[in-house]
Amino acid sequence: MHAHTLAPLDTAMDVVHDERSEVTAERDAFAALADRIAACPAQSPPTAPRHDTGATVTGVGVSSVGSASDGDPSERLRRAYRETVMSVDHYDAVYGESLFENAATELGADLATALRGGVPFSPAFKSKLHETVMDARAERKWFLERLRTETASLTDARETLGDIVDTIPRNGSTPSQTVDELWRRCDDVGRERQDVLRTQFRSAPDGLYEHLYRDQSWTYPVLNVVAMLVADLDGLRRIDDSREFGR
Repeated sequence: MHAHTLAPLDTAMDVVHDERSEVTAERDAFAALADRIAACPAQSPPTAPRHDTGATVTGVGVSSVGSASDGDPSERLRRAYRETVMSVDHYDAVYGESLFENAATELGADLATALRGGVPFSPAFKSKLHETVMDARAERKWFLERLRTETASLTDARETLGDIVDTIPRNGSTPSQTVDELWRRCDDVGRERQDVLRTQFRSAPDGLYEHLYRDQSWTYPVLNVVAMLVADLDGLRRIDDSREFGR
């Protein structure tokens, strides 16, 4: 048995590390977008002009936010979206979508359409947009917790299974008690991993592992390695049994 048996675990840890980096960047990007939205002054509801004073009423029937100097609010929001959500390093590689395609997925079709223009930046619209962006941030935060759980599970399994690989004698003669003990340790790792999987599935049966390990030949790295080690240990048992029988 060799260290390459553990390769699925090392690959999985790299995959999860990269995923955590991307999701963290997206979480921070949506937080930044929420801040940009919060900083935009909403357009006050129209009020009746006061002819008796000759005062000019601003913010009525115009598309600017707060004042004419603010420019088109829709363009301001689109620029904020590009400079936050669409500016993460992995955006093109992972998403490769137009602003409106991505906004429709993340914020919903109605808000994505509103970003095209023609919708006054009213307090109600601002509140809804900010709330939806914060929901997108919360989804990333929640997903990061699941990825942290996966990282901890992989790390623990890698340590124990690595020790098992290092413990197996290489001289062709393995005491049966050693094989039995190693087999039990593998079984314990498998059981612990099954507990983690059940917890993750209860949290959200959304194909987490199919998503994370979609480019691999396996979906459950820990169970894959456990199965390989158990098969090898069973083979050593058969060798020992045959030697014992041949004496």
